[in-house]
Amino acid sequence: MPSDSGTYSLHTPPGSFRSFKILIAAEYSSIPVSIPEYDAAKVSQLSPAGRPPVLVTPSGAHLFESGAIARYFSSLRKEETGLMGRGIYEEAEVDMWCDWAASELELPGSVWVYPVVGHMPYYESA
Repeated sequence: MPSDSGTYSLHTPPGSFRSFKILIAAEYSSIPVSIPEYDAAKVSQLSPAGRPPVLVTPSGAHLFESGAIARYFSSLRKEETGLMGRGIYEEAEVDMWCDWAASELELPGSVWVYPVVGHMPYYESA
């Protein structure tokens, strides 16, 4: 059981792709996560970056950035789940693929998806 047992609150807009990896890591680690109704003003107060996602732990501590939160959940039960790898080399491989996905998939994907959902204007050159 995680040392910070209890319910975690993930502050994120509905359907945010950045939160999917967090929720997947929590599910694989059997960690309960609640998602309160999204409040942008509250997120601005909780996150130094001023943007979601933000995790509030049962002890009241805050984490921001989706990769850091997903790694946190994966590490809470890493011996049981193996999500962070088994040993230093496998841990580096996990970090390698997470970093690659963040820079090579998420960023280009957001340039294509954000105009469709109205988060930014469409630029044909993108």
